[in-house]
Amino acid sequence: MTLRAPRLLRAAAGLLATALVLTACGGPSTAPGGAAPAPSGGAFPVTVQHALGSTVIPAEPQRVVSLGYTDQDTILALGVVPVAIREFTGNRPSATWPWASDRLQGEQPQVLSGEISTEAVAALRPDLIVALSGGLTQEQYDTYSRIAPTITQPVGQQPFQTAWQDATREIGAALGRSDEAERLVTDLEGRFAAVRAQYPQFAGRSAAVAAASSNGTGSYFAWTSQDNRGRFLTSLGFTVPPTFDELAGDRFYAEISSERLDLLDQDDVVAWITIPGTPNAAIEQQPGYPALRVGQENRVVSLTEEQGVALSFSSVLSLPSLLDTLPAEFAARMGG
Repeated sequence: MTLRAPRLLRAAAGLLATALVLTACGGPSTAPGGAAPAPSGGAFPVTVQHALGSTVIPAEPQRVVSLGYTDQDTILALGVVPVAIREFTGNRPSATWPWASDRLQGEQPQVLSGEISTEAVAALRPDLIVALSGGLTQEQYDTYSRIAPTITQPVGQQPFQTAWQDATREIGAALGRSDEAERLVTDLEGRFAAVRAQYPQFAGRSAAVAAASSNGTGSYFAWTSQDNRGRFLTSLGFTVPPTFDELAGDRFYAEISSERLDLLDQDDVVAWITIPGTPNAAIEQQPGYPALRVGQENRVVSLTEEQGVALSFSSVLSLPSLLDTLPAEFAARMGG
């Protein structure tokens, strides 16, 4: 059996490029397969309820496989170095971006890329498989669970739509580090609150994250309020236009024809991501851009590739760097 990337995730994966420096805080690291630091809360065994089942973790995990596309950030933030990390995009060393790389403490976890076989995962001898952002089917979950305790996205949540708070808490529980996970959540939520207080003009204003589509159809993506890119905006006080949620249906992004680029004019500010490898990806190169009011009034913030990476990961390690940069850019484009 192999684990294939869903088509929609491949599109989302293309949003990631070069990364940002680390500004988040966290605990010490441990070598792959070595003794982990003492857990900060919870005794084993622990039971984790998630969308595809109930997983019992009998003892503190020593060999963790990060099978989700972005789960490594949270695992590393909690002081554990996985024995293997799934490649998302960018072919970074150890599939880890610079904001998290110092958490490796010089270790080099195995990189899982392409179609991942259960045999390859079993050969790693894991005692915990973390797949919150892996998009597993029930069949895949059942198969991996026969190798080692496996956790997926939280109960009631759809694949690839887990909020960073929920991901941090669930992975923290599985690692026996619930206290540390809660501290990370509290600290980062405090930073968001501070930014909202600094920029009260964001409250109730409309904003969206968009990009030229990577599927070659000449369309573009706009992420919903239930995607982590949209949640970043709402956490700052913005609202995401309901139009994008309605057009997305049960997906985490709306795919809009190039003729409807004017839908971005609903927004007071637009955060534009360029998907690496996509021809003519800049917003200025989109058909109809010259007619957009948001463009004419300079209310578009074109994120660097590094910022796009951090926003797509939306983890406790990647988000702080965005809080250091994007709010000021948004405010400047909105007139202060």
